[in-house]
Amino acid sequence: MVSPHVISSVRRLRVKFMWQGIYRKWNPVPLLEDKFLYVEAVHDDWEGFRIWFSAKNKNAGIVTIVKFDPALMYVNSDESYRLSDVQYIEDTKTAHTFWKVEDSQLLKEFHRQSVEVYTFLEIEHYAFLSGNDCIDVLSAFEPTFDTLVEKSDELLEEKLP
Repeated sequence: MVSPHVISSVRRLRVKFMWQGIYRKWNPVPLLEDKFLYVEAVHDDWEGFRIWFSAKNKNAGIVTIVKFDPALMYVNSDESYRLSDVQYIEDTKTAHTFWKVEDSQLLKEFHRQSVEVYTFLEIEHYAFLSGNDCIDVLSAFEPTFDTLVEKSDELLEEKLP
């Protein structure tokens, strides 16, 4: 029997880690569409906020670096903590990493916490759903992508069934 404490903890995780909204497929790097990617690193320093992705096949090397300048807010969680379903607009049968989120609960929470100081900005919720991490980023500017596909033949073979 599961204790009430465990059930309560799971409910808290659900609220904390799953940001509700309508997820729309986003394809900023056509070569990476429907590829299974992993987060290799997340950096937030003087160079800005960056996410480093690699292919499923580790021998393929770093695939792309996503840079936000600036990121107003970001949340990084292990994919195993994403306990509720995501509402997708597009029917996606394969892995897809890059998403934009409409009617975002994260954006609403950001405005609440910042006492609506930034409502004049057109802030977008970007979601990166990978094989090991789920990263949500709020920014008023689209990120830039530095694509570093070192062994593209291996990458192109790596699709989920």
